[in-house]
This record gives sequence, C-alpha cells and structure tokens, in this order.
Amino acid sequence: MTTATPRPKVFGIGLSRTGTRSLSAALRTLGFDVAHYPSDPATHQALLAGTARFPLLDRLDGITDITVVPYYEELDLAWPGAKFILTVRDEDSWLRSCRAHWQRPTASKGDRGENYPDLQRFLRAAVYGCLDFDAGRFARVHRRHTEQVRRYFKDRDSDLLVLDIVGGEGYERLAPFLGVETPDGPFPHVNRAGTAVEAT
Repeated sequence: MTTATPRPKVFGIGLSRTGTRSLSAALRTLGFDVAHYPSDPATHQALLAGTARFPLLDRLDGITDITVVPYYEELDLAWPGAKFILTVRDEDSWLRSCRAHWQRPTASKGDRGENYPDLQRFLRAAVYGCLDFDAGRFARVHRRHTEQVRRYFKDRDSDLLVLDIVGGEGYERLAPFLGVETPDGPFPHVNRAGTAVEAT
C-alpha cells in the first residue's frame, strides 16, 4: 500500500502590495488552501507570542502576506520541507501602490474582527518600523527584506521561489515550483487600477 506524500506548507513572504492577494488566489486554484493576512484572535496571539506556531496551520496549507514576513526563519524550522514564495515588484511602482494603500482609512477594509486594528498596527510596526507611510523607510525595508530572504535561502532553489507577479510572472513558474500541473486558465490578478495591476 502506497502512502501519500504529505502536502508541504506554503508561505507567501512578500511585502504588502507585491501581489500577495493574487498569489493567494493562484495557490487556491492549484489546490492549496491558504489564508491571506489572517486576523483571527488565535493568529493575533501567536504573533504577540512570537512563536510562529499559528493554530490555523493545523488545518490550512499555508499563509500569505506580512503575517508571516517577520517569521520565515521560524516557519522554515517549524515546517521542514515548506515552500516559500517571495513576491517582488519594481520599487517605484511598489512605493506608489503603498502610498495609495496607506492613505485608505482602516474602516474601508471591511469587518475583519474587532482585534484587526491592533493586529494591523503590530504587523506594520514589526515589518516597516512605523505605522504611517514613509517612502524612504519603506524603500529600505523593501531592499533589505529581499536581500535577507535571498541570503537566507541561498543555494536552496527548491525551497524559495522569487516571483514577480506584477511584472507578468505566474503559473509557468509557480506550478513547477510546487510540483503541480500548470492550469490552462490565466493567472489571477486580484486588484487592478486601469491598465496597471495594483496588486496587494
């Protein structure tokens, strides 16, 4: 009797506005049940504890967005064989998108639970070192995060995929990395503004 190989956990460790929603939609199409920026109380408590032992990983295949950005090293240790996807984006385009995103009032983002504002503030402080948009600081964080992730996963091409969704990369790179078939349909681009992809 053949035992099925356990599905690896998948973590999208790109910064906000680098296509993380589109990545989440694509992963679901490929059969991976992932949470994008979860804001449930148990996730909030795991963030505050700094353990990276997110309870929702008991039932889901992974997490994307800045929820896991500060914890990719801990997640790598906690989940051997996990796959990590670093979504990247042209810096100028990314800064413009961040500026617009940070100007939106929190209330416009829908009802994500009463603890969401506290969780959001925690993550923004942890990842960006500030709560409000600052172009200079954000640019430094963008460069440092990309460099540090690449350095950490150096010579581990089977564990890290660097993916430029906004620049046009998609299933042709993502599906082989995850060891699944490439779908026939187009790669999802969840947020668009005019002709430009405004990915989150």
